[in-house]
Amino acid sequence: MGQTLAVAHDLADDLALALRLADAADQVSGPAFTGAAVAHDLKPDGSPVSVTDVAVEQRISEIVAAERPGDGVLGEEVGQSGPTERRWIVDGIDGTVLFVAGVPGWATQIALEVDGEPVVGVTTSGGDGRRWWASRGAGAWHARRGGEAERLAVSARTQLAGGSYSLIPPLAALGPDRRRLVGRLDPAATYVPPVEHAALLVAGGSVDACVQLGGGAWDFAALAVIVEEAEGRFSDLDGRRDIYGGGPVVFSNGHVHAAVVDTLTG
Repeated sequence: MGQTLAVAHDLADDLALALRLADAADQVSGPAFTGAAVAHDLKPDGSPVSVTDVAVEQRISEIVAAERPGDGVLGEEVGQSGPTERRWIVDGIDGTVLFVAGVPGWATQIALEVDGEPVVGVTTSGGDGRRWWASRGAGAWHARRGGEAERLAVSARTQLAGGSYSLIPPLAALGPDRRRLVGRLDPAATYVPPVEHAALLVAGGSVDACVQLGGGAWDFAALAVIVEEAEGRFSDLDGRRDIYGGGPVVFSNGHVHAAVVDTLTG
């Protein structure tokens, strides 16, 4: 019993720090987002990166170094620093394409990984003041700036037939090959365009499944904790809870998970 209480106490402290990191991220990203186009560069893979992407990750790294010098950081832009047994996995701006276009729907992703397992996850949007968070065993939550926290729960639908799914990237952004892949879901389920990250729609019960076609650990880690703590499920197409495989991955309410994976791989 004592060990269990100690672990819970540690996770509570970890979540508290994650929420402070989210506050700091919002303080950087919020003022930089005006609804106008944002200057940016293109990375070798053709994806955009802004100074805000880097600035958010640097600020989080500074706070971790000061408050948790024994923890490491893995950021999409700043790379790996410090230990790997306990490290904060960060995407300064998830949805940079939207951010640089002045379009809402982007967020900062913050997760804590301990011995290879994501245990805390926060998604925070400095643009509209919304935040989602979770830690292992404590449920998943959502709140708007200044509002009361509401517990998240996935949908209760048990069959893919008649259900709904969403995609990251959205359907309109996909090429022909990816459209054919996800189109396998259409005979059974209805596509819902994402207005925020589609995994958050799953966690809140708005859709039954989200397929994310690619990404890094910083794209998956926080969302995996949030969806799983909302009583959902996360895996790659081989059924592994692997945040390092690059995708595609599935976030679901759990009940339709096998049907989604089987449909995509069949």
